[in-house]
Amino acid sequence: MYRYIRVLKGAFFALLFSLSALLPSYAAITADGPGSGVAGPRETVPEEGAQTEALWQDPASPHPLEMEVVYGYDNTARSGRILPMTIRVTNSTKEDFTGTLRAATLEPEYSPYGNSSLSEYSTYRYEYPIEVKAGETVEKKIQISLSIQVDQVLLSLVDQEGKETAGRRIRLDLNLDTAELYVGVLSDHPERLSYMDHMGINYSTLRTRLIELDQDTMPESRQELDQLDVLLINDFDTGSLDSRQLEAVWEWTQSGGTLLFGTGEHANETLGAFSKALLASPLPQAVEFELDMESSQESSEYGDSRIVLNCTEVDLKGSTEVMTKGPMEIISSTPVGRGMAAAAIYDFGDLKEYGTDNPSYVDRLFTELIGENRLNLLSSGNGGSSAGRYWEVQSLINTGNVNRLPKVGLYVTLAVAYVALAGPGLYFFLKQRELRQYYQPAVAILSLCCTGMVLLMGIPTRFNGPFFTYASIQDAGEEDVSETLFINMRSPYNHSYGVSLDPSYRLFPVCDSSYYNPGTVPALVDSEDPDMVIRYKEDETYIEARDTGAFNPSYFQMERNLPNETGQGFSGEIRAFEGTITGTITNNYPWTVENAALLLYNQMVMIGTIEPGQTISLDGRELIYCATDLGYAMAAQITGASRYGQKVNIEDPDYVRALERTNLLSFYVENYFSGYHTQARVVAFSQEQKETGFLRNPGTETYGCTLLTSELDVNYEQDGLVSRSAMQKQPHVLAGEYDAARNTIYGINPVVLEYYLGNELGVDTLHFHRLSEGVVANLRYYYTVPFEGNMYFYNYNTGSYDRMDSAVSQYNREELDSYLSPGNTITVKYVYDTAGEYTWNIMLPVLTVTGRRQP
Repeated sequence: MYRYIRVLKGAFFALLFSLSALLPSYAAITADGPGSGVAGPRETVPEEGAQTEALWQDPASPHPLEMEVVYGYDNTARSGRILPMTIRVTNSTKEDFTGTLRAATLEPEYSPYGNSSLSEYSTYRYEYPIEVKAGETVEKKIQISLSIQVDQVLLSLVDQEGKETAGRRIRLDLNLDTAELYVGVLSDHPERLSYMDHMGINYSTLRTRLIELDQDTMPESRQELDQLDVLLINDFDTGSLDSRQLEAVWEWTQSGGTLLFGTGEHANETLGAFSKALLASPLPQAVEFELDMESSQESSEYGDSRIVLNCTEVDLKGSTEVMTKGPMEIISSTPVGRGMAAAAIYDFGDLKEYGTDNPSYVDRLFTELIGENRLNLLSSGNGGSSAGRYWEVQSLINTGNVNRLPKVGLYVTLAVAYVALAGPGLYFFLKQRELRQYYQPAVAILSLCCTGMVLLMGIPTRFNGPFFTYASIQDAGEEDVSETLFINMRSPYNHSYGVSLDPSYRLFPVCDSSYYNPGTVPALVDSEDPDMVIRYKEDETYIEARDTGAFNPSYFQMERNLPNETGQGFSGEIRAFEGTITGTITNNYPWTVENAALLLYNQMVMIGTIEPGQTISLDGRELIYCATDLGYAMAAQITGASRYGQKVNIEDPDYVRALERTNLLSFYVENYFSGYHTQARVVAFSQEQKETGFLRNPGTETYGCTLLTSELDVNYEQDGLVSRSAMQKQPHVLAGEYDAARNTIYGINPVVLEYYLGNELGVDTLHFHRLSEGVVANLRYYYTVPFEGNMYFYNYNTGSYDRMDSAVSQYNREELDSYLSPGNTITVKYVYDTAGEYTWNIMLPVLTVTGRRQP
């Protein structure tokens, strides 16, 4: 019913639009109770088969088949994630079966015409070819998108004649009462980690849930790991995993997962398969340490919680301290794409007794590791959900080619000319020639001519079939190229249509989230035709949109990884030290790139255009201090959109191109490059605006932009000194309102922050970097201003705050001697000058520290 309402609405609005000014168009059967599905019986295992209800099984069919279903982990699932399912089909007859496996579910849909307080749902059906030999059992692994609060999946088998022979309905076991943190455990002795299971964290708003994995059950694709938040590898030889499993783990981490290693005596085996990608230096031999497990970082004295553990110091590339004790770095982490990898110096299994007696340890571990902001999202039930990206993705691909916009001035000129000719002009012309009796036929002929001109003028603005707008992010590394592609599929007609896509991409819908607009999820019934069909074949992925309205958008996310056989991407050597950047960057693409820039943490270097094969020197270029987490403001500077200010001109192709690129780069920075990172990223845009590589048949019209990125290592050392950000660990807020992600303060009350400078570094110089002038001017459009006021350092000798000269931006070791704590922290009080324009979004200075590594 929802589909027909949408079609009528779409047709009505399309009719109104087409008639205005003669301008062309621009263009589930539910379970009866907990026992009727698989809700409740978590003991269901693949060997026994999932206890779902058989909807139908035609005894007259020549192919009576049996289906067993296992989904998620232990037959539990989380909505808002990709749901892996394993379907076992048994053919007990003597005839082979060839047909299609169908999986249908619901996706919420934003309706611009309907009541915004209610959610409409569309039926999405996934179809997979399947063949079962006589007397055999085939296991089919699939992954489908499971939207928030949707707990229904309808499975069916269809033969080659289109006849349904068997089916299952599933009421998914969703825990909607308690938010959970899913922790996958890969260990030879998982029982030693049982103290981590069902523990309350983040003020008990989340409860941990351990998912035991092994070499046989470890997934082979990133999508199968999507249900997890953390993957803990402890006391396990990662070398025993095959290449597909290792690739799945790495891709999952890059897409936002948290990969945690426990080491101790088994560090070499546990980190072995990932050592090349993660380790900055070889692992030393494990040694015994007596560790104080109390949470205080500053205290170097051992308390009552002393444990003797076998420990291995792990030196990760570009590491950030997560948990420390005195000079000892207990857990460190490093960014991996949108996610991170972390390693502890001990085996988590050795802490079973301590963790059982001290439940707060598990809370502290995951809070420090994941961060409160991320945990709060998970607690809300929306963390990790692809549905949360709907509005961001919409801004990327809900645009079009401005060349298809009608020339309004030309139409106005034609309309004025028509009125002038059809009115007094034609009348007086015929009157002077005493031909007034031909006035009406002449007006009719003139009207036909003008109508023909309107139709001819509208040809460039019309679409002849389905078309795509897209936004592509291509990240080129030394060994492979990963591509994330967002597409908006539309058609100018009010009827069904289909498109064929490259099967090398993994494809999932991006739909509106019912989390923000909860309502009753409608029943998923077998008699209802699907609104969208995604048909997977060997040579294509076919999408069929059924009875959709004209120009109704359909959003999808596509992903793939390919080996970098041609060496495309950016390469170079970079050194950054105390506000100076040196080195080179080379464009290894066979085409020119535009709007190129080098991004570091809270810093960037503008480059511009780079020709194919050209090497650009960074020496002498300005290092701009900016706000990385204010992605749109930074992206607008790189693409040139900031030059337009608040002026909007959609008829200017340069403005529209800059706006599209700004939206894409902003999305990339905020979703893929946020948080502290030691590596640099080269970003640039391809000149090509009509990419068709994702299409199986390239004849369909496309329009969009492609962001090209590559990660480069940065050398922060010079003459034995190391220069790095003092904000690699978020400052501890002692007073006031502070947003760590954006480094901003709010209100008129003083803000007191404690910065952790790192125990392994002997501080030589501390720098306070304020925003560059061009950044300040641009940020004003986003109601963000730099800090102006007084700054105070806490004096550990006197126990009071000393006022510092706000004009000074650098302090040496002697000047800092009274202000550094034994734990190498410095406490700064900021008192904002309330005479300024704003009392919110006050951007603080960015701190960097220079010193020598401690032995």
